[in-house]
Amino acid sequence: MKKVDKIYNIEFSSNVSENILDNLDEEQRAAVLDEGGTSLVVAGPGSGKTKTITHKIAFLVSKGIKPHEILLVTFTRAAAREMITRAQQVSRNELKGMLAGTFHHVCNYLLRKYADFMKLDPNFSILDEEDAKTLVKQARSSVVEKEEKFPSPSLLKKLFSLSVNLDMDMEDVISERFSYLYPLIDKIKEVGKKYEELKVELSLLDYDDLLSYANQLLDVKKVREREASRFKWVLVDEFQDTNKIQYELVTKLSSVHGNLMVVGDDAQSIYSFRGARYENIFDLSHKEGIKVYKIQTNYRSSPEIVSLINVLIPNNVFQKKLKAVKPHFQRPIVVSTWDSYEEAEFVSNKISELIKEGIKKEDIAVLYRAHSHSLDVQMELSKSNIPFRIKSGIKFTESMHVKDILAFLRVLNNPKDELSWRRLLQLFTGIGKKGADKIVSFITKEEDPIKRMKEIGKFGRKYEKIEELFKELKKYSTPSQLIKYIYSAFYSDYLAMTFLDFKDRQADIERLMEISERYINITDFLSDLAITEDTDLKNDLQDDSKITLTTVHQAKGLEWEAVFVLSVNPGDFPSFMGIKSGNLDEEWRIFYVAITRAKKYLYICRQMSSNSKAMYSGKMLGEEYDFVESIPPSLYERWSVR
Repeated sequence: MKKVDKIYNIEFSSNVSENILDNLDEEQRAAVLDEGGTSLVVAGPGSGKTKTITHKIAFLVSKGIKPHEILLVTFTRAAAREMITRAQQVSRNELKGMLAGTFHHVCNYLLRKYADFMKLDPNFSILDEEDAKTLVKQARSSVVEKEEKFPSPSLLKKLFSLSVNLDMDMEDVISERFSYLYPLIDKIKEVGKKYEELKVELSLLDYDDLLSYANQLLDVKKVREREASRFKWVLVDEFQDTNKIQYELVTKLSSVHGNLMVVGDDAQSIYSFRGARYENIFDLSHKEGIKVYKIQTNYRSSPEIVSLINVLIPNNVFQKKLKAVKPHFQRPIVVSTWDSYEEAEFVSNKISELIKEGIKKEDIAVLYRAHSHSLDVQMELSKSNIPFRIKSGIKFTESMHVKDILAFLRVLNNPKDELSWRRLLQLFTGIGKKGADKIVSFITKEEDPIKRMKEIGKFGRKYEKIEELFKELKKYSTPSQLIKYIYSAFYSDYLAMTFLDFKDRQADIERLMEISERYINITDFLSDLAITEDTDLKNDLQDDSKITLTTVHQAKGLEWEAVFVLSVNPGDFPSFMGIKSGNLDEEWRIFYVAITRAKKYLYICRQMSSNSKAMYSGKMLGEEYDFVESIPPSLYERWSVR
């Protein structure tokens, strides 16, 4: 193979290049053959985005570009590994010396290489999330009184992270997104300052520092020119998910040769809550000399699903029209049920039918806007002994905030449950493990620990709130009454001071209240919730093949033969907060991602009635927020479950 110094107007010099191009469609081929400069590849769902990037790498290498002269930036280590493996296979080259990985990986590499320029110890340690929270806790304790009502270390760390990723001052982050914390702004900033001082003192960087420090490093002309001279090509995957700093990083790293190829789909940009800017795609598209390639052949879904996808492409994005190549199959189905309980029964029954028809369990997924929407389905699948895995995180009943609420119910149901006592006691400001142990030791000396709760106020003011709470709880008996009082009297404040996503967690608790209204006593309610845990343990031992339950955010990039999308009701999906905040465009993009995951079977589930405050409020806002109303009736079948 002849050596090439330039990549413009290259003629084929080997059969390797021709073989690489043989496996591409015309749109993919155009992007791969791009001669240089800045190019934007707008990749529709299921269109072979990964294939385009890996063949681009192989093609560049076949033309004489050395692996160490190519930079590939991805959003996950798994994506980087997959792309490199596939590029090695296509190029028949080991690609030794090629820098590929996440933004954090690339930034870590640069900062260790040029540590002196940033006055860093080259052996600096990187804080994982848990260690970062521990250091924030240390900083917090030096500023805040022990019993003072103040955001948790976890929430503070996320606030600091948002400030970096949104490129906003802390004061602006709080005033725009967390106004209820504004009275504490001075102390929050003081904790942030102390946290930064501790990191410098201990030679530590957190994940956000890797991005911001590397961006500052590349402002040093000598460093920027040296690294940008090395990388003749910079390739970026999932560009719609980049934030402002990441956009600047890849611009600087491609500033010498000017060969930057980014691949993404602005219609699938769903991470604005953590600083992602789908506008980066538009900003880049307006750059002088930019070339835009659209790859629009959908290799994933049936023509019937592709037709639906085409009419539901969100507004304010690059327009595209997907072309289907799969055989015809059934139209998508919109399923109307009365409520979430009936919806869960339908999903469970239909999944059983699909399995009997030969669809593998691992080829079936249930998607939802919020984790709380999955609780009824979890319970129904458990009752039907259908194994499932939850990709969106831990099981609903195992989530921290749900377990906190259930701890109160468990001690009311079984006053000798010391584990639940310790959990709930430590929710109160100023009570740690030792304090909880002391109280548990005191109350469990009596036959009825609940009765002795009226005496714990004598230990000090911080215990009076607990005594008062349990005194009031005696007035209620049903699970729904108890949960509502626990939440309104105490736990809502705890949520707001503890979690960045407290509104999502609040929705979880509201869904728990909704479920609890079906029960008249605590024992039955707790027993039914426990069934999901017991069944899941049995299924873990019996079968590795499971249904996937996941939020749409966690489903991005994945695909299944059959997909159920839950609770497509105004207020639930789109979410009430999305509607209220005027962020409907992102809700549309999330829905778009959901429907594009299905290969053959697509069931869009909606409820006609619900106790959900979000759904009720969403309906009051009007049909313009009803995604189903935007679908032409000719593109789907309508089923009604009664």
